[in-house]
Amino acid sequence: MVTPPHVEYSLTPLGEQVSEKVAAQADWIELNLPEVLAVWDECTA
Repeated sequence: MVTPPHVEYSLTPLGEQVSEKVAAQADWIELNLPEVLAVWDECTA
């Protein structure tokens, strides 16, 4: 027995699949956020 109890978690195949999509979206946001914010400022000025 391990003290404290130890639990290992893992994603299901669907979780793995969606995590790739979420990571790609986060990468896109990080890359394009300055341009998106600049356009937003132009539109709301």
